[in-house]
Amino acid sequence: MRPYYDGSDRRRRLPARVRWGLGAAAVTLVAFMLLGRAPGLVEAAYARRLYPLLSRLLAALSGWLPFSLTEMSFLLAGLLVLGGLIFGFRGARSRGAGIIGAVFSGGLRAAAAGGWIWSAFVVLWGLNYLRQRPVEIFQLGPRPAAEAAGQWRLRIGERLDLLRADLEEDSLGVVRGFDDLAALDRRIRALEGATATDLGLPRPAGGRTKVFLLSPLLLRWGVSGTYGPFTGEPNVVLPAPPGLLPAIVAHERAHLAGMAWEEAASFLGLLSLWRSEDPRLRYAAWLSLWLELSPTTKGRSPAVQRDLRAISAFARAHRGWEAPVVRRTYSTYLEAHGVTGGTASYSRVADLVLRYLEHSGMPAPPER
Repeated sequence: MRPYYDGSDRRRRLPARVRWGLGAAAVTLVAFMLLGRAPGLVEAAYARRLYPLLSRLLAALSGWLPFSLTEMSFLLAGLLVLGGLIFGFRGARSRGAGIIGAVFSGGLRAAAAGGWIWSAFVVLWGLNYLRQRPVEIFQLGPRPAAEAAGQWRLRIGERLDLLRADLEEDSLGVVRGFDDLAALDRRIRALEGATATDLGLPRPAGGRTKVFLLSPLLLRWGVSGTYGPFTGEPNVVLPAPPGLLPAIVAHERAHLAGMAWEEAASFLGLLSLWRSEDPRLRYAAWLSLWLELSPTTKGRSPAVQRDLRAISAFARAHRGWEAPVVRRTYSTYLEAHGVTGGTASYSRVADLVLRYLEHSGMPAPPER
């Protein structure tokens, strides 16, 4: 490798750890770009063979602990990059480099650390972004015509009102939430496992959904949950918006199942909750869908209207001024990994559902 100039009077070769880190990033980038042209290969070889093994291993290891390791893994990744920058800068300065040379040296070391981290991310989970599109994964037909789509929206609203009628409420008339996250998580894990089997998909890893320790901060950012790609942990933020905790858990568990695109994770979560015998879980699914279809109270029953207003009030009460910046940053991250539209992909679950309903009809309530 050619020598580089660190700003001093001496020319030095890049340390081996820096060369390897930058090399890993370069190889991963080339592989990511090439595999992006072969979604069928990614689907068959990675998403349905290698990734299920990796996710089961990670989920089994992290599942022994009652607290989340995801935050620690993110913090460690940040510290490694920052440490590379600082120690690279100080080392170059101690060798007599100027400010520009020292910044360049620190930047190289930070990039090398980031290269290792991103390479691990891609291998452990990130290649799921390159698998087949959700319409192909779930083998959905064409979207319904505008008139048919409008009729399905009416029927979805009617199903929402019907389910809500018999649910228990709190003192404010809002649907009562779930107190036992562990019990809810076990039920959704079983539902998603059965759903994946019926769809011919690999059965998702076990693991357990955990609560973010930094929930107050993530609430300010408008985040309701996240998946830990380095630890195999679905995570939720508590408290959750009224009535939506089952849908949030199902969504994050679907990420564990390898559904990287947001609409795919939401769709697998909806299919799973619809098959539950518990009307509260089915209601959470239809409620989360309604928020993507038409997040208004118009035409809904008074009880559903109360829930929708409570969700809006919850967001206003917790969301901080920095939330739009965080959302734009996350949207950029999604687009960089091939997700068209970034965070707009969340709302595309409505299109998947309408395609599904047009072909399969409204899901019947499960028999007890």
